Amino acid sequence: MANLFKGKMAAIFDAMYQTFIDYDEEYEFYNRLIQENNCNSILEIGSGTGNLAKRFQENNHNYIGLDYSLSMIAIAQERNKDSHFIHGDMREFELETAVDAILITGRSTSYLINNEDINNTFTSLYKNLNDNGVIIFDFIDANRFIPFIKKNENIIHEASYEGVNYIRESHWDTTPLENFMLEWSAQYYTLVNGEKEIILDDLSTVRVFTLNEIELFLYLNNFEIIKTIDRKTYAYDTYVIVARKKLT
Repeated sequence: MANLFKGKMAAIFDAMYQTFIDYDEEYEFYNRLIQENNCNSILEIGSGTGNLAKRFQENNHNYIGLDYSLSMIAIAQERNKDSHFIHGDMREFELETAVDAILITGRSTSYLINNEDINNTFTSLYKNLNDNGVIIFDFIDANRFIPFIKKNENIIHEASYEGVNYIRESHWDTTPLENFMLEWSAQYYTLVNGEKEIILDDLSTVRVFTLNEIELFLYLNNFEIIKTIDRKTYAYDTYVIVARKKLT
């Protein structure tokens, strides 16, 4: 996984995304889909530093968070003392009790870089859902993202949180690897007296998807799509999929 999920970068991630994402709006978006499908128990994969967990807890949801990063879980648990978080991998996990809905948030699907990762993830989701349970997840749309990064080789995001100004400068290799995998290099800075001070250089391999690819993976893993939402996020065009577990 990327360096930003480890150590001090968990706190930097948390600070920057407070500006990037309107978490109240994000909660309302996911809660509406959960309510539409009559779900009572929820697992959020990619729960990160617990910003959505905070909203779910405040609204008395039966919520569990799962994340790959112990550093992020530590922040999430401090923020949400009464919520339950699990350290785990979406490709292979087992809950004590199956749930009605599993969310994969924050474009965490980008880190499923090969087909085995994707199939293992959908297998784990299937096993941990109640009968007729649903999965809700987003992914970056390859058909729009790849032309975007070819036109914009350097992408700058700025954020300000608790009096600190942050800058992230991203560069994407515009020659996709196998399965539309991309090399993402990013430099994180604070802005002090008008000057940039480097925090960290980060290099990650991530994957973007076509809608047709996702549809086929779901079909092969016994999920039926019930809603596809074309959604613009803070930076990139995404799709959000709602799919129901099919009983075999």
